[in-house]
Amino acid sequence: MAKKYQAPNPIQKDTIPLSVKSKQPSYRLSNLIPLFFGLLYLGVHFVPDLGAYDAFGSQWLYIVIVDIIVILYILAKKNEYDLATATLFKNIFSKLYLVFFILAGLSTFTAINPTEAWVCYVRIIATLIAYFNIAILFQGRFDLFKWLAQMLGLILLVESFQTLSQFLNGVGTMDLSTLILSLKGTTGNKNIFAADLVVKIPFVIYCLHSFKLWGRIFNMGILILGAITIFIVNARASYVSLLLILIFYFTYCLLEYIKEKKLEQAMYRISYVLLPIMAAFFISQIEISNVKNLQEEKGGYGTVTERLASAVAFNAEDNQVRIRLWAHAIDYTKHHPLIGCGIGNWKIASIPYQKIFINDLVVPLHAHNDFVEIFAELGIPGGLLYLGLFVCILIFTIKVYRSNADEQTKIVSLFSFLAFIGYSIDAFFNFPIERPISQIFFAFFVALNVNAFINVRKEQKQDIVSRQTPTAFKAVFGLTAILFLLPAGYVTYLTYKSLVAQRIIIPDMDNEPLKLKWNEIIPLLPSIPNLSASGQPLDAIKGRYLMEAGKYEEALVLLNRAISANPVIAYSEFIKAGVFYKLGNMDSAYINASSAFYTKPRAKTYYQTLIAVLAKRKDTLPIQKAFEEAIRYRNEVYVWNFYILGMLNAQGKGSGKLLKLADSALRLFPESPDLLLRRKEVIQFMGTPVVTQKAVSIDFAESQVYYDKGLADFSKAVAAAARKEEAIKKEAYTSAAKNFLKAAEISPGNYIIYENAAIAYFNMGEFSKSLTYFNKVLALKTAVDGKTEYFTGVAFYNLGKKEEGCKYLQIALSKGWKEADAIIKVNCK
Repeated sequence: MAKKYQAPNPIQKDTIPLSVKSKQPSYRLSNLIPLFFGLLYLGVHFVPDLGAYDAFGSQWLYIVIVDIIVILYILAKKNEYDLATATLFKNIFSKLYLVFFILAGLSTFTAINPTEAWVCYVRIIATLIAYFNIAILFQGRFDLFKWLAQMLGLILLVESFQTLSQFLNGVGTMDLSTLILSLKGTTGNKNIFAADLVVKIPFVIYCLHSFKLWGRIFNMGILILGAITIFIVNARASYVSLLLILIFYFTYCLLEYIKEKKLEQAMYRISYVLLPIMAAFFISQIEISNVKNLQEEKGGYGTVTERLASAVAFNAEDNQVRIRLWAHAIDYTKHHPLIGCGIGNWKIASIPYQKIFINDLVVPLHAHNDFVEIFAELGIPGGLLYLGLFVCILIFTIKVYRSNADEQTKIVSLFSFLAFIGYSIDAFFNFPIERPISQIFFAFFVALNVNAFINVRKEQKQDIVSRQTPTAFKAVFGLTAILFLLPAGYVTYLTYKSLVAQRIIIPDMDNEPLKLKWNEIIPLLPSIPNLSASGQPLDAIKGRYLMEAGKYEEALVLLNRAISANPVIAYSEFIKAGVFYKLGNMDSAYINASSAFYTKPRAKTYYQTLIAVLAKRKDTLPIQKAFEEAIRYRNEVYVWNFYILGMLNAQGKGSGKLLKLADSALRLFPESPDLLLRRKEVIQFMGTPVVTQKAVSIDFAESQVYYDKGLADFSKAVAAAARKEEAIKKEAYTSAAKNFLKAAEISPGNYIIYENAAIAYFNMGEFSKSLTYFNKVLALKTAVDGKTEYFTGVAFYNLGKKEEGCKYLQIALSKGWKEADAIIKVNCK
């Protein structure tokens, strides 16, 4: 009987069980391409700031570009990645992540500042797509894990070498605190940098766990250098992360020993890790102790044990600050449980909470805890979704470990989870959700962990992956991703351009007047973002440039528009007060200055402006009220100084009450030259009208800025003279004199300003020039202490005019300047 022909099973012919697929050779081109793209993503580590205020501008743009490249590659591979994409989208973690993504997108419509919400939302877009791309590329290719782990180890080696070189080169050139704060790589923050170092440690541990002798020796060297770097960076959260990673890994080794009865192997594996960590600990302890011993001021940073002690000290100041930030975010969530302030908008919503704690215009950009910040931004639903992502990874890891999966799958799950522990601790204490390097790590860790869980699910169900099974998931994913990435790319590019401009603008904000010109700055700032990296509305900054250029109407248009960008910082109102003062509209100036100050009562410039406006309006009662409000938060020289000056201007003359106030202030701050000057002015105009309105007019604010700069330059010159640095001394005295004279142009009735300028020239040996300004002091006839006469006499004597010199020295002595007596006895007989 003829044997019946049986057609081959088409499914069996073109199918590969996932457990077998994961063991395919890694040297095939199709396997090396995912590795290349993985390396491309990790390349974000080495993207510099490219001229921007912060490196995250160029780094987020880089990630979006890589996302687009990988998406196009996945779409181009017609017969690959279809089922990987479909399987990934069916996973519970992916579903949670997508719902979180959608909810964050919806929050851009309800956000306090929708533009800022979009600027931050595009980062979620870039991270989500990076997760899908990495998970799709590496699904079923766990044989590449060892290469990926070693790549991360090499990156850690490069970063450690660069950081330790920077540290050793900086020893002796700067104090320890400044040096440690400068150790931040390309992350922009030393705490984030330390966390990004820690999350690479599990991959180095994997290499020690799995490699042969020479591979272990090489990676032990990496582990020592990496751990020393982590210890020296002094970020306490990274110490906690490292400790937890070690505890979990050692626990795993012991559990494996219990299961397989291989004590010797477990002890070796623990030793490979523990010995390098201990060596790094002792090396870093000795090095930091040696550096501290060279420091005159010890600062807030120290050895590992000292930093760990401060980490558990509840009363430590920075711990209290974090706890306060968390409490504020939690309180905001209580009051906005369903719809928060909008993704990326906590930097705005936090300001009212912090106005009585933070000085000036410093903005608490983050809650230093991504979890409570997400709750505040997206409400309870969004916060639970975000928290669910972390719970999901924990459950996946436990299920994979308890399953009958092959060892490689368990290894991938375990070590990706160890790295995820490091990220989670960082998310609890810092804000990695903003930093591109941290988010690429997040995408990698969860992608690898989810893939391990998917592999277990498929093996448990005996699923077979068919190359011929049609699916639309890949096409839908690819096209949708491109649709989101195009606007994301546009927004990240504009953000990068804005940060490039802010690099030169933000330092200029400290200058009075501004050094840059409005027509140089305004064209550099795009419409997106509308907040600076420090939280000020960029339209208000443009308005300040226009105000100083005298373009008041154009300035007001931008300032009014800027209010909605950040309605709780009152920067626009502050600038508007200045505009209205220039226009002579004192009522509007008062309304805006008052609004700014009572919104941010710890802001020195806001207080200064309000007092100046009130002094012009002769409103003494509001001056008193503003002083009482300011002194509650900052009992400092400037509060008393501007209060006395404002009252003197408002009253038009000195009084006994003002003199008592000046004496009270001097008892608190006896060395303050500003308060000494105020007291002399009160006495000068006691019971008589102020000589010149400009002496204590509204312009005292600008005059004071120049006067303070002059004092700073003078101090710098004195220090340089002590070090015998003649060039620096001359330059500093010259700058001091120029600043004093600028202040004198605004306040020509203030003799001390002229006197200080004259002494600066005197100390440079320019006696003739000094006499010009000493004569101005003498002409005002308000100086009574003999100091000016003393210096005038010495200047004449040094110019060879002994008779004139002795005359002024005699006058100085008669007024009580005792230093003149010794010169008179020797040279004026």
